Amino acid sequence: MNDPNSLAIRAGVSERISLISPDRAARVADIGCGEGELLGRLVELGFGQLMGVGWKVDVPAGIAKLENVDLSHPGWADRFGGQKFDILVATEVLEHLINPYEFLTQLRRLAVPGGRLILTFPNVHNWRSIVGYALGGRFSGFFGPNWNNNHPLYDQHIFVPNHHLVRYFLRLAGFEILSIDFLYGRGKLFGTTAMFDCRAAAKT
Repeated sequence: MNDPNSLAIRAGVSERISLISPDRAARVADIGCGEGELLGRLVELGFGQLMGVGWKVDVPAGIAKLENVDLSHPGWADRFGGQKFDILVATEVLEHLINPYEFLTQLRRLAVPGGRLILTFPNVHNWRSIVGYALGGRFSGFFGPNWNNNHPLYDQHIFVPNHHLVRYFLRLAGFEILSIDFLYGRGKLFGTTAMFDCRAAAKT
């Protein structure tokens, strides 16, 4: 997708990955990669060890992919046969899941020790969501008009990613938050999208 918010997410995430791995040697998996736009950008930046993951995915030529992965199903990380990654990315996935905590625990299984996880999801703490909730009883972009129009579940924003709850789930799943940034708008009050950069904590 090439709407302004999607472009901002692609730019922000690819820039962060480049900072994490300046030598471009990191093994990167894009979980829920959709049409593979982020992977295409990473190819342009010189990354070579890439994988796209999802139910139906489209990736640039020469990139590994793993399809028919139901990210809402417990144990989906079993499909990887023990593979581990230096950087895991999940852009605009968390808000579509019934059990986001289970999703994060599966991501932790795929991360090398000290590996990174970059998550993006709608920023429900911005002024539009605050006003929407105050006036209409729902956060902007959640439970909207299409909710009862027979849209498939994966097309709905069903988990409201309150930052405090996401922090809690990440800690329980074994991730340490390194930074929180906001894309397509400045700061928490105006940013459209939240980007959490996390590190896989040492297992105890």
